[in-house]
Amino acid sequence: MASAREWLPRESLVWIFAAQFVALLPQCTQLPLWIPFTWAFAVYWRLEVFRGRRDLPGRPLKLLVTLLAIAGLALSYQNWFALEPMVALLALSFTLKNLELVNRRDAFVSLLLAYFVAATLFVREQTIPFAVYGLLCVVVITAALAAQLGRPSAHPRRALGLSTRLLAQATPLMLLLFVAVPRLGPLWSVPQDTSTGRTGVSDSMAPGDFTRLSRSGKPVLRIAFDGPIPPPEQRYWRGLVYSEFDGRTWRQGFAVDPRNGGRVYWNSGERPLPQVGPRYRYQVIQEASHAPWLFALARPDSDSAGVGTTDDDRLVKRTPVFNRFAYEVRSWPRGSRGATVPLSSAERRRNLQLPPSGNARTREWMERLRRQGLDASAISAQLLARYNREFTYTLSPPALGSDSVDAFLFDSRQGFCEHFAGSYVFAMRAAGVPARVVAGYQGGEWVSGEEYLLVREYDAHAWAEIWHHGRGWQRVDPTAAVSPERVRDGLESAAGAEFMQDALLPWHRVDILVKLRLQWDRINYRWYQTVVSFDQDRQRDYLLRLLGEISPLRMALLFLVPMAVVLLGLLLWIWRGGQGRKLPPAERLYDKFCRRMARAGLVRSTGETPRDYAQRIIEARPQLAALARRVTDAFERAAYGEDQTAQKALRKLLRWRLVLPGSIQDARHGQAPTEH
Repeated sequence: MASAREWLPRESLVWIFAAQFVALLPQCTQLPLWIPFTWAFAVYWRLEVFRGRRDLPGRPLKLLVTLLAIAGLALSYQNWFALEPMVALLALSFTLKNLELVNRRDAFVSLLLAYFVAATLFVREQTIPFAVYGLLCVVVITAALAAQLGRPSAHPRRALGLSTRLLAQATPLMLLLFVAVPRLGPLWSVPQDTSTGRTGVSDSMAPGDFTRLSRSGKPVLRIAFDGPIPPPEQRYWRGLVYSEFDGRTWRQGFAVDPRNGGRVYWNSGERPLPQVGPRYRYQVIQEASHAPWLFALARPDSDSAGVGTTDDDRLVKRTPVFNRFAYEVRSWPRGSRGATVPLSSAERRRNLQLPPSGNARTREWMERLRRQGLDASAISAQLLARYNREFTYTLSPPALGSDSVDAFLFDSRQGFCEHFAGSYVFAMRAAGVPARVVAGYQGGEWVSGEEYLLVREYDAHAWAEIWHHGRGWQRVDPTAAVSPERVRDGLESAAGAEFMQDALLPWHRVDILVKLRLQWDRINYRWYQTVVSFDQDRQRDYLLRLLGEISPLRMALLFLVPMAVVLLGLLLWIWRGGQGRKLPPAERLYDKFCRRMARAGLVRSTGETPRDYAQRIIEARPQLAALARRVTDAFERAAYGEDQTAQKALRKLLRWRLVLPGSIQDARHGQAPTEH
């Protein structure tokens, strides 16, 4: 047990708890609720110990708390070898450290843990607001470290000032390391707990799923083109294919989902590419989805690391997209990749699959068309014509019964894209035509200035593909038959007053808010391009432009030249500006006293402490003993204890000496100074 002298003072504890609170605050939405409550209880217990109302917990109690914490983590997380439980364990470590926070060493350990907790902010988000908040965390934690140097250093202005100066001095080195040090894999590349909430298009589709997405304006994709840009009616960003239907919900199914037997080509050479060049080249920046599927135009191919192509013309990633991910894509129009491979028997069965019963009216209608000898194109035309004549596009469709396709086609006749795509594919399969549902996004908003296409969650869309002999899979969008403006102009134009009607802030109806929203997205896009995506390839390209070539000599010069400039600047500051810097008030007053003593023949030596100087004055001039003691005592209380009363007393003493300039000489003749 530490002695009373070694225990942390109140100011140090307050700074430690403030640093912990700032680091832990943004994690509260992601951590189990019991961890923030545990931290609050640990802080309360430690404050009670400081007040003398409780004792620090003994070894048995600390062991019990540790076991309860481990049990809590085990119950809160299914997968221990993931990032989320590791972050929770780190937060819990510096929480429980408060129960044994005794001396300065414990304080340093706790604050070092706080740095790591603050760094985990960037596991889920690397946006500008998170970067600003992360900088605030570093400032506060560094100020808390400075506050451990003593009570005068714990003053908020002094601690924050020292922290800010230290970080400002470290900024040039940080920038140099950011540019020159080899890039390592980011912290967020560690596997994460995929049981957490997902956003965007799901791996299944039921009536109402896409309707919910239409209420969100969150960005999903940012697409920059190198060359021609597809017209709005061709902007179909496909990501998933649903081939299995259970009467209510569409799913990817076996041999379609890459996680369930679907084949993926991880190298471009595994699939033959057409001799003609791709029509579109573009880069996609995709927001986190916690899923492996990516989004691209039809017939895509990518050379980006960890990205593969499936047999049904989709892109997938080896690991789920936990954070923003950028990938390069080339796309060919259908029909430009050589002869169409015939549909295998397994694929035909998969894309003709229907539940054994249900939706009898739709089955009978399609059977009648089939007996008439109509081919796939004719059956599709009749179905689309019926959509166009009798159906309504709406974001608020009525609920459907157990036979959802019959209820939609023959009763409600109101729906969103998933209703049209799902009913169309069911009907085509009932007519004996292989068909499948494709999900992704359609459209996008062009952002001038940065020149990219912005796709939001409300652009989520579902359409269909049917198989034509000799032509392969062809896209059919039943929604376009009902509401062509949805494809041409976007959801806002098609939905009218229903668009974002549940939004708390109707930003889409106020021009200035629309412009500000786009401007903020431009800033985020530039932030990602410049900072977040500064990977090994971008670093190499930048160093080549800066140095001409990457060699050990030039890299050494890149480090040595800035360091030499900084050192020269420091030497110049010490030589010219450092000595003339403004002293604190108490030190200026004491310096005035030293100058006056020097005129009396008592020059203060370099490095001599005020106490030693006063003792030398007393020994050399006993008649100045009272003055030397009072000035030294007032200076020490004013400079080290921040005692304003002592500073006023010191100023008063020196003001009296100023009024009586000959008093020192008088004191030599035995006249003791008196205070007026």
